[in-house]
Amino acid sequence: MRANSATNAKKAVPGKDAPCLEYRMYLFTADTVNVTGIFSPTLNFMPGRSLQYAVSFDDEKPQVITLVPADFDASHENIDWAKTVADNARFSQSLHLIKKPGYHTLKIWMVDQGVVLQKLMIDLGGLKPSYLGAPESFYKPAK
Repeated sequence: MRANSATNAKKAVPGKDAPCLEYRMYLFTADTVNVTGIFSPTLNFMPGRSLQYAVSFDDEKPQVITLVPADFDASHENIDWAKTVADNARFSQSLHLIKKPGYHTLKIWMVDQGVVLQKLMIDLGGLKPSYLGAPESFYKPAK
């Protein structure tokens, strides 16, 4: 029996062989930015491996974030798994320092297959609490 390519795929390396999504935005202040990613619920389906992705702004070194630890146990007693199933989402956060106002590019890097991004929220200090995240922001293309 041949192994499924998703179960034996190597981790991608951000900045080397990992694909990434890029979101260009204008930030009015230099400050610490909290990036919350909302992902589809998933498990550590590759034995002994975690599920990871990476995030960065501009040319900073990507932060590799563990979404599901290698030893994660999706049993009924696991409160984290129960919340993930109830919300139909898994949340993850990272902090970044923006050194100057202006245009910046947020990059979300694939590290492991099976990680599905649903939504991103960028908090510059004014994000109000909500159940499954803030509504989509207004977008008006530049002329």
